[in-house]
Amino acid sequence: MDLTARRSMRTVAALTTVGALALAPVAIAPADLPTPGIAATRISTEAVQLTDAWSDLLTNTVENTIQLAGLFIGLSSGAPLPNPIFIAPVATQVVLNQLIYAVQLFTGQGAEIPVEINTHLDKIGNLIQGLSNDLPGVVVDQFQTPFLALQLALDSITTSGNPLLALLEAPAVFLDAALNSQYGLLGPTGPIAVPILVRNFLAQAISTPPPTITLPLKKAGGAAAKTVPPKASPVTAPSGTAGSARIKPRSPAGGSRKPAAKASSHGAGRVGHGKRT
Repeated sequence: MDLTARRSMRTVAALTTVGALALAPVAIAPADLPTPGIAATRISTEAVQLTDAWSDLLTNTVENTIQLAGLFIGLSSGAPLPNPIFIAPVATQVVLNQLIYAVQLFTGQGAEIPVEINTHLDKIGNLIQGLSNDLPGVVVDQFQTPFLALQLALDSITTSGNPLLALLEAPAVFLDAALNSQYGLLGPTGPIAVPILVRNFLAQAISTPPPTITLPLKKAGGAAAKTVPPKASPVTAPSGTAGSARIKPRSPAGGSRKPAAKASSHGAGRVGHGKRT
């Protein structure tokens, strides 16, 4: 009986232990988990860098396009246009110069025309000399820009800790350097900006200031050429003697008649005297 009881007790204990293990939660040590190759913080950092690369490309492209538009219409402070017409500013300035020369001839300022023409020729000569010194190096830099952009994109892949994200970021790096660098396609001295700069500088070199036109009714100092003297105001007597100056005193009635009677009597005497003789 004791042996049977001991066996039954061992069986119950075993079943109890198995049930407890089945119902208990399974705890796995952190060391048992596989460690990932890229941490979560690094993934977020790479994502931000990728977003910044493409956003930089978009921002720089928009800014350079706006600057090129301002340069084309003559709003750039470094190379403004002398006239508001930006489609053909050089041809427009040539036509304006002829009109200005004609006005100078009609206003007696023809002696200034040869001086202005010599000034234009000097400015054009300086512009040509500057272009001959700087333009070859600029063209070489423009030609090298795509290759430098490609090298930057390859360097961004090889130096990145995540090659997959670097591959997605490399096109943005290449385009940003090829378009928006100093000598890129949309850059300040790129293939598009340089011809516009030359056009603006040439229009400035041949620009002629409009002549000063003096109106014939005014002198150069602004005084009137002909002054009209003021009219003389009539002399009027003082108010106290106005009545006496206008109204003359009349002689009395008796006094006027007496001289007439005397005259008539003298005349009658003379007539009678004549009859007598």
